Amino acid sequence: MGKLKPIWTDGAKAQLRQIHDYLKYVKNTPQGATNVKRDILAASKGVTYAEQYQKDDINPNYRRITVRHYKLIYKVQKERLYILRVFDTYQDPEKLQEGNE
Repeated sequence: MGKLKPIWTDGAKAQLRQIHDYLKYVKNTPQGATNVKRDILAASKGVTYAEQYQKDDINPNYRRITVRHYKLIYKVQKERLYILRVFDTYQDPEKLQEGNE
């Protein structure tokens, strides 16, 4: 089996954009923003089977990929990898649980 094709939800795309923009404009690290975005996208493209990564602690129906200190939440349905969320793991876990339900 080859790599699963990642399909990013609109919410996950917006979250990745927010991470990139925060690093680029608020932290004033344009190269860092580019590197983080590149690494996150590469990780999402590197999944070859559904159970490759651990179940998520907050919602065990989903799996998680950790890239630097960012977490991608995904599920696989019919050979498709859906990226549901991407966020900074330094955030409050209570806040994060709201988006995983």
